Amino acid sequence: MLIENGIMPTKLRDVILSKRCHAFVGSGLSSGLYHSWFGLVNAICERCGIARRITKDSTVDELLDAAQDAKAGNKRQYFGFLGEHFGRSLDQTPLIYDLLLSLPFECYLTVNLDPLLARKARLARTPCVLPVRAYPSLDRRQMFSRSLHYLHGFIEAGKTPVEGTIVLARDEFLEAYRDNSNLMNFLVPTLENDPVLFVGCGLREPSMPQVFKICKEHQTKRQKIMVASGSLPSSPPQRYILLPKPSVTNEAGDLVEDQSREEMERQQTYYTSLDIEPVWFENSGDDFSALRVAVEDLANLPDIRPNYGW
Repeated sequence: MLIENGIMPTKLRDVILSKRCHAFVGSGLSSGLYHSWFGLVNAICERCGIARRITKDSTVDELLDAAQDAKAGNKRQYFGFLGEHFGRSLDQTPLIYDLLLSLPFECYLTVNLDPLLARKARLARTPCVLPVRAYPSLDRRQMFSRSLHYLHGFIEAGKTPVEGTIVLARDEFLEAYRDNSNLMNFLVPTLENDPVLFVGCGLREPSMPQVFKICKEHQTKRQKIMVASGSLPSSPPQRYILLPKPSVTNEAGDLVEDQSREEMERQQTYYTSLDIEPVWFENSGDDFSALRVAVEDLANLPDIRPNYGW
């Protein structure tokens, strides 16, 4: 599906306006205000005195291992840097948070560590349920309408996280995504049963394909039981992800259409394998204007310009 003429596709609009859809927020929405994943890991390694460095092309496994090396090298500096970086006060925040909080999502889930979503929720024109629920204290019974859930931990302004409260290094991922953990018992039934829109995330963590695989296994088993009992099989929940159309360029900066199309097909195949339907938007100049206009239209907000983030 495509966002065309600043309008969300009808299917996605209907799902969002049903007031049953969850918004799953990734770190891309905080881009420019906090380090990217690989930039964060490199900064932590430097703070902890670890020589290892990675690049934006490094694999997820390399990211997890580098963060693990930093944590093992100097745990006090590891947590201290995270507190300084994510717990600092910011004067500007991206408009996207205001827009998302103006839409009638049932709940908001995020893998971010930063407090931007929680901070904006306090000012949302449609009230949110606060305080936020954060790892490791996650519970589906606390998924009230307009509640916020920080799946990988929550670093409040001026606070330093401690062991067992965030998910970043390899040992933390292994603990968070082990069988029957609080996070898995929260995340699997949510993705298995509820419609979700993924925003600002790539779902490339090694744990995510496994989570979606479990969801598909549960759904398949349930369908077989329903058919065997003579009941009509239920449809899986709708899942969508907002993605910028890939733009592969050559050394001169010109668009290479064949490679761009191949990259789009590769991403389409990956997300389809997770039972997620991509919704593409033009990303000319990285200003996200096509997406911004579409979300503003849906949120019925005036056409204002952000002073940061978009």
